[in-house]
Amino acid sequence: MHQSRYKRLIKSLTQNYTLTDLEKIARSKKIIILYSDLNKEGGLYKLIDKNKVIIINNRLSYYHQQIVLAHEIAHAILHPHESSAFTSIGIPKKDYKENEANLFACKLLQAIGFWENENLCIYEKELTKADFKFIETYRKYCCEGE
Repeated sequence: MHQSRYKRLIKSLTQNYTLTDLEKIARSKKIIILYSDLNKEGGLYKLIDKNKVIIINNRLSYYHQQIVLAHEIAHAILHPHESSAFTSIGIPKKDYKENEANLFACKLLQAIGFWENENLCIYEKELTKADFKFIETYRKYCCEGE
């Protein structure tokens, strides 16, 4: 998918960049978000009885949950008829659809000002070393191809 298409989709999703809350963005597209203990999976997307459903691991830090949510929103928008599970960032992946969801999620997070949001610093105390590594990898991935 071309960068310009991502930009158009993200502009539409965020309603011209006025929506900055990922849950509101998902709800505006009739995507149901649930939180559950998913053990080692970060999150997943499924089409259940024609409903788009995202399940996020409630054991993750808030910051980590938001990144996973952006990734699953990407699947719901880009690959709406295919189930997917988010276990780890694993960049670079050989799976085209996972790479596409990663890049779209990064661009979505960038568009809503997620990476620059100073209020997110209050959650740093909740983050594990694995969270920090995950976030840094995602942030680095976000800047690739610019």
